[in-house]
Amino acid sequence: MTAIYDRQPSDVAVTRTSPRTPTRLDIQGLRAVAVTLVVLYHAHVPGLRAGYVGVDVFFVISGFLITGHILREIDRTGRLGLVAFYGRRMRRLLPAALVVVLATLLVARFWGPALQLTSTATDALWSAGYAINLHLGSEGVNYLQASGPVSPFQHFWSLAVEEQFYLVWPLVILATVLVARRFGRTALAVVVGAAIAGSLYLSVTVTQASQPIAYFSAQTRAWEFGIGAVVAISVARLSTLPSALRTVATWVGLALIVGSAFVYDDSTPFPGIAALAPVAGCALVVAGGCGTPIPRGAGALLDRRPLQAVGKVSYGWYLWHWPMLLLVPAVLGTTFSWVHQVEISVLALWLAGLTYVIVERPTQRGAFRPGQWLGRGLTLSAATAGAAVLVLVTAPVVAGNGAFADTLDLRTTGMTGLREALVTASSSGDVPGNLSPSLALASQDTAITESGCHLGFLQVEQGACVYGDPAGTRTVVLFGDSHAQQWMGGLDAEAKRDHWKLVSWTKAACPVADVTLVNPALKRPYTECDTWRAATVDRINAMHADLVLVSQSDSVPGRLVSNDHWAAQTLKTVQRLEQSGTRVDFLADTPYPKSDVPTCVAEHLADARACQVSRSQAYHHSALYTDRHVLVSSTLDGAGVHVVDPVSWLCSTTACPVIVGNTLVYRDDSHISNTYSTILAPVLGSLLAAVPKPGTS
Repeated sequence: MTAIYDRQPSDVAVTRTSPRTPTRLDIQGLRAVAVTLVVLYHAHVPGLRAGYVGVDVFFVISGFLITGHILREIDRTGRLGLVAFYGRRMRRLLPAALVVVLATLLVARFWGPALQLTSTATDALWSAGYAINLHLGSEGVNYLQASGPVSPFQHFWSLAVEEQFYLVWPLVILATVLVARRFGRTALAVVVGAAIAGSLYLSVTVTQASQPIAYFSAQTRAWEFGIGAVVAISVARLSTLPSALRTVATWVGLALIVGSAFVYDDSTPFPGIAALAPVAGCALVVAGGCGTPIPRGAGALLDRRPLQAVGKVSYGWYLWHWPMLLLVPAVLGTTFSWVHQVEISVLALWLAGLTYVIVERPTQRGAFRPGQWLGRGLTLSAATAGAAVLVLVTAPVVAGNGAFADTLDLRTTGMTGLREALVTASSSGDVPGNLSPSLALASQDTAITESGCHLGFLQVEQGACVYGDPAGTRTVVLFGDSHAQQWMGGLDAEAKRDHWKLVSWTKAACPVADVTLVNPALKRPYTECDTWRAATVDRINAMHADLVLVSQSDSVPGRLVSNDHWAAQTLKTVQRLEQSGTRVDFLADTPYPKSDVPTCVAEHLADARACQVSRSQAYHHSALYTDRHVLVSSTLDGAGVHVVDPVSWLCSTTACPVIVGNTLVYRDDSHISNTYSTILAPVLGSLLAAVPKPGTS
């Protein structure tokens, strides 16, 4: 995607030559194959389940070309001009990339989803600094961010990884060659081999532990560049191999690349071991093309004019396709089928050709002055970052335009007031001017807890996490996943008021049910959840608390667990807690809105009723979840467990409004806002009041 578009090496065989710029047309065609796999995968073309492997192909090619370029310069001059090297990278890569960043910011600012503008501009800042892979990796293991809106700059992660490689790799090669001149390329081969081994080890182990970090990390991808470097170091020997062997290698390599794109899917732990197939495949194609031309090799297919044409503009196509796939449907306010997404991708290809003619080719033809381009590159990046900051500070405030509304006060009105407020809200589409939390801040409206009291995916150890009245003589424990943690605001307020000690032990996407789940973000069995659940149950039993409130999301297991098994394993954990004689109340899951509520309300300020669901569809994700909600409650109730169904706290008899009084009920597409949880404090207090005091019956 980046150096793969540099001038091709002249010390390798070519399919078609030019007096000025020898070109490996098979590599040009390989670019076309790689970018097409990526684009069609992002367009959700049926059957192409893992087009992301095209990125790995780009990494190998980059390692091959950049290493070859560096070695030729060192062989020719005995040195490497680092200013010229970095200047060439900037001249080649920055102009087109920054044009796309600025165009995306412009569309997002004036026509895109208003509530995503801040995150979009922030991601533009990360992209301008070629560090967005670090940002995305951290968000991938952050439960509060992992399910957020997809960034139109997400695809810049691979460009960031390559830039980080370019920053370090020339220094490694130069240092190795200068230190070990007597041993020549043997020393370099040893260094590259060690880098490959270390990076591959990290790729495998980190993928097993945290797939998001492994996917976006330069350290876990470096071995892919290293494989390309090995091919570049071995060009002379590879060119002497029999043509029959090289012919077979190219076809086997192409089959590995394309085959992995259809065999793998989004659940495949990647990169890790799985990345070996596309990486090895690309290495075989590139290695097989070294030496004299092989008429029957894969190059005979790859040098076809259509692939050459796509390969020439593939950098621009990669840059344009992703923001267009996200922003075009958002601007038009609709959802596109894969056929329409392919049409958008074709339009992105046309823009890529235009960018090549207007931006890329003129820039490359201009006189090259290394120091000048280094300065230009830094200036362009700074200007783009400035544009992102400008968008951040001028982002329009999305707020309600209705009359101010009163905050519901259940201490005054009681349950009667809540029922009346829900009925009124169900029939009113007004968005109050004093909406709380505001739409812009709704996603951050979570209970404030100490670090480590609501654990992330990879965390297991948890502190005391005492809230409410720490000196209270009675203790209530809140236990479960984020759908338990969402009650923390109201429960903490009530515990303080009634002098209860509140212990809050919750963990992201970790249900009460004693079931080992596959975490979709980590793409592996969620063993940290099993470890934490077992340890926490033991801690609770040792406490002999007065009350344990347990809750969990109905949707976490998806279709991987049957409803019967889910209900039975939930009961199993509850009964383990009851063995210590502690009272356990099960707080059933909350209703699910139809989409991300703040985003929906921002798009329907004239009538927020478009965002509410009917009460009959309160668990609308599928019939599976509706049945699951009922079955879990009935199973626990039948076993004598006190079950509390919160549906009447959020829905009238007909509908589940998203705004009650001046309060936004949900902060995203499933969690209630901390503000609404706090409003429900008196209702939660009734659960505490129902617990008999010691010595009473």
